Amino acid sequence: MTTGISRRKALKTGTGALALTSALGIAPRYIRPALGGTGYAPGMTGGATGFPGAERFQYNESHSEGRAIEGIKKLKAEGKAPSKLTVLWAAGAIGQLTKPFPEGAKSIKETWEEETGIEIEIIGAGAADIWTKILQDVTTSSGGFDIYTQPWNNVGDLVEANGAVDLTEFVDKYKPDWGDPERGVVSKQVEELLYKYDGRNWAVAIDGDFHTWVYNRAMYEDPKHKDAFEAKFGYPLAPPRTWEESDNLSRYFTGVTGLNGVKMYGNGNMMSPFWGLPIFYARFASQAMPNHYWFDDDGNPNLDTELGIKAAEEHIAMKQWSHPDILSWTYAEAYAGMADGLTAHICTYTNLAKFNDRYLPDGSPATAITGKLGAYLPPGRQFGDKLVRRSAIYYNTMAEVSSQSKSKEAAYLFLQWVSSTRIYSWLCANPGGFLDPLHKANFAEPYVNQTYNKYLTEVIQETASRCVPTLNFAGQTAMDNALDEELQAALTGQKSAEQAMKDAARRWKRVIRRKGEDRMIETIRKSRAGWPTLIDDA
Repeated sequence: MTTGISRRKALKTGTGALALTSALGIAPRYIRPALGGTGYAPGMTGGATGFPGAERFQYNESHSEGRAIEGIKKLKAEGKAPSKLTVLWAAGAIGQLTKPFPEGAKSIKETWEEETGIEIEIIGAGAADIWTKILQDVTTSSGGFDIYTQPWNNVGDLVEANGAVDLTEFVDKYKPDWGDPERGVVSKQVEELLYKYDGRNWAVAIDGDFHTWVYNRAMYEDPKHKDAFEAKFGYPLAPPRTWEESDNLSRYFTGVTGLNGVKMYGNGNMMSPFWGLPIFYARFASQAMPNHYWFDDDGNPNLDTELGIKAAEEHIAMKQWSHPDILSWTYAEAYAGMADGLTAHICTYTNLAKFNDRYLPDGSPATAITGKLGAYLPPGRQFGDKLVRRSAIYYNTMAEVSSQSKSKEAAYLFLQWVSSTRIYSWLCANPGGFLDPLHKANFAEPYVNQTYNKYLTEVIQETASRCVPTLNFAGQTAMDNALDEELQAALTGQKSAEQAMKDAARRWKRVIRRKGEDRMIETIRKSRAGWPTLIDDA
């Protein structure tokens, strides 16, 4: 089967564009500090200094970051601390560690090194190469890194390869604030989803890829389109509640004249290898209440069920309202489609508005869509008076301590420090990379809201509570590849949706048998703890 773009090529194209964007550094339109002062606030012992509002990123030993610093001090006193930690970091996000933000600040890397005396050596790798580098380090026992970062979906494969350290003991000892009810993630399910695998703490989330719907608000609010849409479909033009309403919006806007006088395509969602999977997963998961799971209780794939086939048929139908090149679009083309007013709506990574809805230093709009975007909760399925809205978490950069590290506890302490809610709020506000907000504290932070736009951060929080996990257990790569290939076969007319789902289900079963059915079924069952339980009133 030929689809015109390989999975590796898709990753390389998209990541290269994002790395370039991040390297240039996109500043928020302006910063209005909420607080003054530059030194440590009373009672604070560490963190950011040198700019208005720095107090919000400071801490003492009672805070998660402070406990990490105290742990490092104790290791140093015992002669157990290293002089350097080597970190494999997502290339497009290095700037968030190394570039000072905002004006007057030190970088996060400088702040850590000054407080601990431990150098952080950062080695970057793009999305197409980072997993390969990790596997090479693990299989050759090279021991080149203390810390790995890579997609959330690869966590299970890394654990199975004995490449990661079980961090549960350190988590219990140092008590990070990731799940703090006031400052941490939005729900217990999200905490389980992002910080645990198979019931244990193997990884640390340093990203918030809760795929969120963004739309061309100017077109939706145009009276001409409001009248025409209601005349055609019999209900008002508005952000959709259901997948049927979402598809009607794609249908309506296809062929209309957009902001730049060009013909629009209603569907901006990616449908290419790798990039198209999360939108399929979101549609699939909302087919049942509370969720249509990837597997039944006995570990049998639900792909070839009636509901699974229905989801595939609806997914394939989106192609008719899409750009002719949609099967090769990466996130870069999808972002450009929204920026140029070419597409009506999209469910994607939360930094789209960060890059598209912004102003240049001279105050002029950076894109055609600046000031014209909006966001809404994911569409879903209605069951009586209930509505199952679902999106997906996909890719999402994670960090692990390498099983070969000679400084495992120190490496963990750096991860706790950089991922805790004060330092991470400072990090994700920095426009020098693509690591996105994920904690309540991040969403409440003025600098984050200036970078990401408040209309979006408000919706991201609500979307996170409705996000399902995509595959991340052992065998994920093989299963995602199998589903990708079968969906592409259906999208290109080589197979029916039903046949594609039957073939994908058979291939998933083979992976499960190869990995060991008893162990895989147990992991599949445990993964249910990370699925959302929130149901909306219709």
